[in-house]
Amino acid sequence: MDLLTELENLALGAENENNTLKTRLINTHRPPTQLKARKRDYTTTYLVKLDGPLVSSSKIQEIINASPNYSMSPCLGSNIDPTLPHHRAQCMDQMFLPAQNQYPVWYFFHGTLTDPEILAQKISLLELPVLRQAAVKGGKIKMWGGKYKALVDGSSSAIVDGWAYEVSSEEGEEQLRYYETDQYEAVRCEIHMVDSGEVVKGLTFRFIDD
Repeated sequence: MDLLTELENLALGAENENNTLKTRLINTHRPPTQLKARKRDYTTTYLVKLDGPLVSSSKIQEIINASPNYSMSPCLGSNIDPTLPHHRAQCMDQMFLPAQNQYPVWYFFHGTLTDPEILAQKISLLELPVLRQAAVKGGKIKMWGGKYKALVDGSSSAIVDGWAYEVSSEEGEEQLRYYETDQYEAVRCEIHMVDSGEVVKGLTFRFIDD
């Protein structure tokens, strides 16, 4: 290697070292990144605010169960879509009845539970219950297993006749749900009383039609 080439290599090496030193000095004295504070929106009201990713169906169900009084779902009737704006709560003060853990609560029956003796046995009553003749709209009767009459969603004009009973406690309600098994779910409905013409917000057991 001649002297000229050696001097060029030394010059390049010195220049690279100088650039590296400048970079280190810049990084060392660089001010920390400042995160701009996000302006909080105080004008927005949430009925249900979803935080975090909805990674599973169980997570979504957990959120739904956390606020059952602010959605009319589940309810009887195939023509009712609880996701539509006019079927949702319009403010935090609006609640759909019956509310969760509301007692006493009216139930509509159409099958074996309309028999006072059977109903008294299933919910451990000491005396025969007094039922009121009633009807619900939005449902229809479907045969299940060839011998059971099951209530399922129907059109808004469909009417099912039956009887209504006011369940006084959570214990009685749990006994009813145990009797109906997991083939049925309790859903909201409007119960039309035949004797007085009044309409009450209540519940009934809807067959889970797979």
